Amino acid sequence: RSADARAVAAWLGDELRQAGYAPTTLAIPEVDDQVDVVAVYGPRDDLAPTIVVTAHYDHLGEVDGTLYPGADDNASGVAVALGVARDLAARRDVAGRVVFVFTGAEELGLYGARAYAEAPAYPLGQTRVVINLDMVGRRFFEGTADQDATLGAVGLPGDATLLELGEAAAAAAGVALVAVSAELLTLVGEDWRSDDWVFRDRGVPAVHLSTGLNPDYHQPTDTPDRVSRAQLERVARFLRGWVSRLAAR
Repeated sequence: RSADARAVAAWLGDELRQAGYAPTTLAIPEVDDQVDVVAVYGPRDDLAPTIVVTAHYDHLGEVDGTLYPGADDNASGVAVALGVARDLAARRDVAGRVVFVFTGAEELGLYGARAYAEAPAYPLGQTRVVINLDMVGRRFFEGTADQDATLGAVGLPGDATLLELGEAAAAAAGVALVAVSAELLTLVGEDWRSDDWVFRDRGVPAVHLSTGLNPDYHQPTDTPDRVSRAQLERVARFLRGWVSRLAAR
């Protein structure tokens, strides 16, 4: 619903301001009741390379009187991105620039990501990588208990430095990283399903972090009690460590 989308965007802006950011909103031309919420950490000169972290905050909402909560898809990604944004602002120990983009209208056609790609805070050509968090709070593809700490990273094998630093950050965070080529998703026709595709399609390095699909995907049962707090904490440690390592290069 329009009021809910506006309330979430306003809440994100308030949380970012409390953390010390000066967030802005970006209109989404195709959807007049949702916006992107953008916050910049680090130097603001246009020459600095940029790391972009994205997470979509929209979901299906209420359909025919039934609520679809979207706890994993994608409150989990928003929670991790917001947590890392808060931590960076509090510690101020990362020298690089990180742009956090909380996108709207992903479920309607990746429109929030498209809007940012058309009007980025900094030129896409200066973007080191886009890291997209989408569904990061469950056991990996609902596998066995030994996969509790597993995290998929689509698009990571395409860049040796990204892969090296990502694997180092994962090891330090206790995350078992499964790197999957974006070309593999293209072959099976699944490359367009999340915001990272918008940037990859424009030639920008992009990685999709996810614990994969589960039986509650796009169901009323995608509720907070089914999301693992321990997994969210692991993913946040990993993302924080990876961003720190990338910024130091």
